[in-house]
Amino acid sequence: MNPTRARIGVVAASILVLSGTVILAPAAGWYGGAPALAATQQQKTQARRNLDKVMATLRRVDIAYASGNAAEAQTGFEQARSIWNLVAPAISTREAREAQLMFDGLGAKLKGGAPPADVKSTISGMLEELSEDIGDELR
Repeated sequence: MNPTRARIGVVAASILVLSGTVILAPAAGWYGGAPALAATQQQKTQARRNLDKVMATLRRVDIAYASGNAAEAQTGFEQARSIWNLVAPAISTREAREAQLMFDGLGAKLKGGAPPADVKSTISGMLEELSEDIGDELR
């Protein structure tokens, strides 16, 4: 085998190996982090407890806001969001993102001084979503 053919063979083999690496890279978790792993039963149990805390805190936010105590409502909202951050890793990325959007919407309404009925409606929708979809994922 002459040196030119050997180099061509090495280059061709390298191209095949590299092209396979590039194709498989996204599946291996490259370019954006590792794939999500399923939560253990213990993690789901703890996440369910935290979800209950989030929902109870959101109910208190609704009551505080309806009674005109915007500062207490904002503090409760921040607590609920903080506890939510403990729940999110135990559920699917899609559901976590959807809930995060709901939290963002509620936060904007609280900061913007939305009417209490609007805040109540938003919280009611969040509670329904959290108890049904998120609760189902944690079972």
